[in-house]
Amino acid sequence: MDRFFLRRSVERLRDGLFDQVAVNQLTVEKDRIETVFSKGLKTIEKGKSEHLCICGSYGQGKSHTLAYFNQLALSQGYATSVIPLDLREVPFHQFSIVYQSIMKKLSLPDGLKFTNAWKSRAERDFSELLATMPHRFRMVLTAMLSSKRLTPKKSSLKKIQAHRPKEHGAWLDKALMGYDIPTLHLKNVCKYREVEGYQEHSLICRGNDAYFQMVQSLGRVLKEMGYKGLLLFFDEAESITQGRLGPRVKSYDLLDRFFQSKNYVFPVFAFTDDFFDKVKSEPYDEKMDIFAKNYAESWKNLNILRLCDFSSQGWESLLERLMQLYSEAYQIKLPPQINQSLQSLVDKLDSQETRVKLKALVNKLDIETQQILLDTLP
Repeated sequence: MDRFFLRRSVERLRDGLFDQVAVNQLTVEKDRIETVFSKGLKTIEKGKSEHLCICGSYGQGKSHTLAYFNQLALSQGYATSVIPLDLREVPFHQFSIVYQSIMKKLSLPDGLKFTNAWKSRAERDFSELLATMPHRFRMVLTAMLSSKRLTPKKSSLKKIQAHRPKEHGAWLDKALMGYDIPTLHLKNVCKYREVEGYQEHSLICRGNDAYFQMVQSLGRVLKEMGYKGLLLFFDEAESITQGRLGPRVKSYDLLDRFFQSKNYVFPVFAFTDDFFDKVKSEPYDEKMDIFAKNYAESWKNLNILRLCDFSSQGWESLLERLMQLYSEAYQIKLPPQINQSLQSLVDKLDSQETRVKLKALVNKLDIETQQILLDTLP
């Protein structure tokens, strides 16, 4: 592999971050986690997708595992989106914002943007499939494929210019992404492109249901477009329980719908045990008028992949891989005693998060090899 990518990977580790190279090089217990994940992938191909909950303590590698699964899914022909949940910026109970994040982070295995991939299939008839979508999004996607245009014979040139056709592409892209576009703009686009039926229903989406429905429809659309389905990776999903009771109830309802849905969308959530503890302690009996069900009881049989702390053998394997990555990145032969020095540092940082340990290990390698690197300079 090119040294540029290897060095960039080490530099990101030095900053406490991961990239594709580091994820591939440093993932431990690949067989165990791949077996669980592959089982879920088989269900999505049949349109009967499952869900997966990755559970572990803070810094135990949940984000790393999501990144690894994301790369694995893309390499096998699935569309993916990685969504970091946050109570302030991407609150799960406001699913319109979550939808925006899903679309913003959407990746296709061929590297295309979704809108470009969609427009390239203009010759196909997706009318039956689009019927499962909320009206607003159905009209947006239909307008993107429309080859019809108003002509001076049907309307005056002045009226055509009033539709602002040069801006239509940007309006449609933003509307598909879930951003607020004035309804008048969308009506002008649909009228100009002669989209049938746009006046039959409102072009406004309200509440969580429409956006959740759109995500489910998106999975089916991607399947028909030639991809294997849609995988959604929700990182830091424990943030769902950090809000007040009202938002938590809305989030639980959405989660339950994800857990129950069986189609071409495979949701993967990364939780800490704090999430499940909170779910168990909710006042279901006292607030029966608020909670639709006892979620602690309903979610007893979730598909959970529990991440374990690295064993001594696991850390030995990781240290060997890290040393190999560092050695190849800087074309340097590491002396054998460095391994012992790194192991001592791991023992010293026993209570720290995995990403903190990796950052410290890279810094230790920098210090230990400083003189060797200086000696190699011309």
